[in-house]
Amino acid sequence: MEKTALRFIWHYVKIFKWFLLGMLALLIIGQTCRQFAPYYLSRIFEAVSVFDDSPGVWHNILFCILMAFVLQLAGQVIPNAGFLMTAGMTPRLRTLVIRDTFDYVNRHSIAYFNEEMAGNISNKVQQLQSNTYDLFRHAMDGSWTFFYVVIGLFVLSITSIWLAPAFILWTLSMTAIGMRMGKKLHALSKESGSKQSYANGMIVDSIANYSEIKSFANFRFERLNLLKALRMLRRAESKEEYGRAKVILVLHASVAFSILFFLLYSIWLFSENLLSAADFIFVNTLFTTMGGAVFNISWNYNNLMRIFGRINAALETLAVEPEIKDSPRAAKFQARNVGISFENVSFGYKSSRQIFAGLSIEIKPGEKIGLVGASGAGKSTFIKLLSRYFDVSSGNIRLNGTDIRSITQDSLHRHIAVIPQDVCLFNRSLYDNIRYGRTNASEKEVIAAAKKASADEFIKKLADGYQTRVGDRGVILSGGERQRIAIARAILKNAPILIFDEATSALDSESEKHIQKSLGALMEGKTVIAIAHRLSTLREMDRILVFDKGKIVEEGTHLSLLRQKGVYARLYKMQADGFVN
Repeated sequence: MEKTALRFIWHYVKIFKWFLLGMLALLIIGQTCRQFAPYYLSRIFEAVSVFDDSPGVWHNILFCILMAFVLQLAGQVIPNAGFLMTAGMTPRLRTLVIRDTFDYVNRHSIAYFNEEMAGNISNKVQQLQSNTYDLFRHAMDGSWTFFYVVIGLFVLSITSIWLAPAFILWTLSMTAIGMRMGKKLHALSKESGSKQSYANGMIVDSIANYSEIKSFANFRFERLNLLKALRMLRRAESKEEYGRAKVILVLHASVAFSILFFLLYSIWLFSENLLSAADFIFVNTLFTTMGGAVFNISWNYNNLMRIFGRINAALETLAVEPEIKDSPRAAKFQARNVGISFENVSFGYKSSRQIFAGLSIEIKPGEKIGLVGASGAGKSTFIKLLSRYFDVSSGNIRLNGTDIRSITQDSLHRHIAVIPQDVCLFNRSLYDNIRYGRTNASEKEVIAAAKKASADEFIKKLADGYQTRVGDRGVILSGGERQRIAIARAILKNAPILIFDEATSALDSESEKHIQKSLGALMEGKTVIAIAHRLSTLREMDRILVFDKGKIVEEGTHLSLLRQKGVYARLYKMQADGFVN
């Protein structure tokens, strides 16, 4: 995605160049007709002023009336026919901008979405497409008036050589005024666009977390925060509106004084016999309409600067370079059995201490590994690095000997199925949520996966069965039910690497018992990594890695670690004592 508004817009100009060129051609033809129409009106006045009822005079009058009518009709119809050409272009433009922006934003790393509010990102996407559409619309309106003025200048030049220099000087003066004021409006618009996105982001963030607001009775606190953001938005928008009002006032006053001076100048030309009576009427009629046209050009320019400011504000958030990118030579990875190796891996987040320093571990294909440790020990970071949500600072992570940085991110993620602690479900049907594991799966396969995850029974009890919509983030389901949907989704994906991040923590003892066999079948022949605080769930793991401050301080089976009477044994005893109490 282009990083500046000008280059961003130019990308779409190139796509629709033939539409735009065709429209400009019609605009030029139409405006030429419009500008010559007053000429024939002035000829009618000239003929009437010396009217003698002769056939030649009548013939001349009727001819001028016909020409004025035809030119005026053509001047109105032809340019508007050009706008009909864009009827199919503008909806396509909107969809292209949204599609391209969506594609680019989804290339960002997890860190990007952690740092930006979802509401702010969504608002920036909407802001980008709406302002791109507005920019094209204002540009077309500006082209209409621009060609009207250019052709008018040509007509004035052939009418009297004395008029052209005055008109050129006037046009340049009006343009300079408009451009100078447009720069200020650009900055004000950029600021108000940023404040608007921030306020909208807060609204979306509050709505998405309404249950927390309710549980903590913090509606007043959220309202005060929103009011602060709205006050900043109001001040920014007030400055922008004052700027726009000032532009209108200055431009209107400039046009009014210009018409007065032009009238006095044309009277002087008439008094010096440098302008005929008919031409006097013609040029003043033309200049009056052109005065409004030049105002529209300046006003359109200021609108364009305002829109450019909004687009730049959106691009500053959306068009940042993705932190994690596929290399140009990245290949697709394909394997049924996958081994994992961390080779001297070092990593630390931007805002925190170093997590890993020279971490090395080998996980064989089909091996089942448990990760144990206190919060912040590095378990979740281990998983994130394996999924390449972040890149290591140094060292390598390999799958079957292949560095994950040399394969495409999509092919990497297709080989990993994650069952998280906090399951995220789309506000779609249960069927669609399960099928998300493999979007081309048949209905039979979806139901089979649900049965293996012990989800089929509770799904069938719902009024709409598999077609039941789950609400935002699966709100209509219990925690255990959401976990079973996630497990069904992972079963359907059938990836060679399985990651369990407290996958059964939300299940009651009865539900956990029901799906243990299914999980056993699911894990068969797969490389498994399980994070668990409930240590009893790791008894069947081939090996357990005990993390402490980014280092593996112990490793072994459940029983061998208990015999060592180290960190793992201490954690296990603490849990056992807690359960007794």
